[in-house]
Amino acid sequence: MVVSFIKNILCFIAICLIVILYGVYWFASEAKEAWWVVERFGGMDVINDKKISPEGIDRIYMRSLYLKPQQDVVLFLEAREPCLEFNQYCMQLDSAVINLHLNKTGVVLDYMYDFFGRYKVDVNFFEGGCPIIFETTMVVKEVVALRELSARTARAVAREKMRKIKEGGGLVYSLETPACKTLFRKKPYFARGYIGHLTFLMEVAEGRFAASWRYLGAMPSIQSTLAVMPSKRSNI
Repeated sequence: MVVSFIKNILCFIAICLIVILYGVYWFASEAKEAWWVVERFGGMDVINDKKISPEGIDRIYMRSLYLKPQQDVVLFLEAREPCLEFNQYCMQLDSAVINLHLNKTGVVLDYMYDFFGRYKVDVNFFEGGCPIIFETTMVVKEVVALRELSARTARAVAREKMRKIKEGGGLVYSLETPACKTLFRKKPYFARGYIGHLTFLMEVAEGRFAASWRYLGAMPSIQSTLAVMPSKRSNI
């Protein structure tokens, strides 16, 4: 009786160890699948570099990426004068307005498509020759648009978007360029903002039980880019 009991306990422990080891192997394999995202933006040293903080229009743009926009940002962007110039500043300001609206309402409006058409220009138009702001806002828009589709259709669309990003470097422009690598080292917060919202596209494409997007989204530097942290509250 005692021997049988001990055998059952040992079998149970062995099964638990196998399940745990399989889980660790599975998570490690899934995390490896996400490593191409990390490498594209210059590695963990760039992504985790918090020494450089956004200022001016960069700060406004980054705060528009918060999943729950702060009231002062909402009031500032909604009260702004129309930006009529065709330049980097207006593009970035208009992008911030779109991010804010999408994160606040979850609704894609027609004027957003006009925006992407208007700024589909030569890559040298963008700061440092890197269209990270354009591509980030487009990812935010695509994620919101997927919510209007059935689960099956949304997954198919998201997988195609991810294939395009992985193989081509982006949805419209490639971010896998020397110019972008230079900009990410100079302004690593842009890389974090993009990765943070890319995880939501990855979630739809890969499913909730995949670990690659969870691995990226669990990084403290990514989480703090999308959510307001108590120590970071301040006025524009």
